[in-house]
Amino acid sequence: MRSARLLAATALITAVVACDRREATLTPAHAAAIQDSVKAMLADFQRLSAARQYDSASSLYAEGAGFRWIENGEVRARSAAQIRKGLGAVPRTTRIETTFQDLDITPVAPGVALVITPYRTRFVDSAGGGFAFGGVLSMTIVHRPEGWRFLQGHTSSPPAKPTP
Repeated sequence: MRSARLLAATALITAVVACDRREATLTPAHAAAIQDSVKAMLADFQRLSAARQYDSASSLYAEGAGFRWIENGEVRARSAAQIRKGLGAVPRTTRIETTFQDLDITPVAPGVALVITPYRTRFVDSAGGGFAFGGVLSMTIVHRPEGWRFLQGHTSSPPAKPTP
């Protein structure tokens, strides 16, 4: 009987403690600091890509489990290494120019932000040619010891319009 009471008391204490867990809340100052830091990271990505510094740009993708990059309903990369491989295949004569419009950065918790933005990306080749695409991009960006990194991303583009 005594062990049953002890077990019941332990279960009750465990339930009370579990119910009392509070989610980490961000002060307005902390949320603003996250937004500023994420904006700076996105600006670094834009600058590095436009300067053809693809090794540095690819370092902004998070290593480890949970990484996913999705484009128009298909998982395109399951690791930062796959992103590095793709950027490594871009000709050195090509720069990548990405613009973000109306950045919506939502700090979720310390070290985690969600970003939603319309975007436009142009591949500009100094030898001539190139192409562009755009749509909406949503991302989960996390803070790691080396700084803010893309953990997950999803892009969707409107369907191509038929030419008359």
